[in-house]
Amino acid sequence: MAPEYAMRKAITEKVDVFSFGIVLLEIISGQTNAKYEANQETEFLLDTAIVLHSKGRLSELVDKQMPNEHVVMKQAKIILELAMRCVDQSPTLRPTMSEVVSELERISN
Repeated sequence: MAPEYAMRKAITEKVDVFSFGIVLLEIISGQTNAKYEANQETEFLLDTAIVLHSKGRLSELVDKQMPNEHVVMKQAKIILELAMRCVDQSPTLRPTMSEVVSELERISN
């Protein structure tokens, strides 16, 4: 959930961009948004992504079942970087959905 919505119930198009960023993280990592296990603290994919990104190790999130081909890995890493821009804490720093679409189209060519 976008921070601005969670805190102030502010609904803008940037809330959707945030949610789309979470979906991108789930697709590329092959993981769900949250891992629930009995008697353990819930583990959130976004928290893991933020830590790895800050350490320059975001590529560790790429699903191990994804084909280990140079082009595929390069695209996956670019999409992860795009996802991180989408989930920026500041809505003004997130791209617009049209920018996201343009970036995804550029990657696919």
